[in-house]
Amino acid sequence: MNQNLESLKERVSRLSVMIFDIDGTLTDGRIFWVPNSGWTQMYSVRDGMGIKRLQEAGLEVAAISGGDSLSAQMRMQSLGLKHVHFGSQDKVAHFEKLLELLKVTADRCGYMGDETVDLPLLKAVGFSAAPPEAPDEVRSQVHYVAQRPAGFGAAREVCEFILRHRQAP
Repeated sequence: MNQNLESLKERVSRLSVMIFDIDGTLTDGRIFWVPNSGWTQMYSVRDGMGIKRLQEAGLEVAAISGGDSLSAQMRMQSLGLKHVHFGSQDKVAHFEKLLELLKVTADRCGYMGDETVDLPLLKAVGFSAAPPEAPDEVRSQVHYVAQRPAGFGAAREVCEFILRHRQAP
């Protein structure tokens, strides 16, 4: 489904909301056990800066994740995300609630995810993206596949793409 640049520019020009999966999208998918603390992941400050830049440009940024960890909660809080859903077994249901809350339509939303469980939501939004490590069946269904790895700038790349083409005349 990957599309030509003009089609992608049109899609991102309509965005007012960008939603991210967390594990495998904002992280590289690895988890680490820290004694006396529990499971944790690592996040890229570059991805965080991309999210901050989207917020500064007036986009609402949200996260919908099937996982739930203290480190993810703290990271999303540190980024100032107001709309975060953890432990989601039905991401489309959470997405529909978000649409209602923000009073936007699906075509004005983007989503970046990396797994087959993300496919229903990736197909529901106006702009979809995935990191390069996503399975073939995910990469073939999204509008944009990042070149940078997940957890190492993939989200920042998508944010920069959105910012660059939202501002284009």
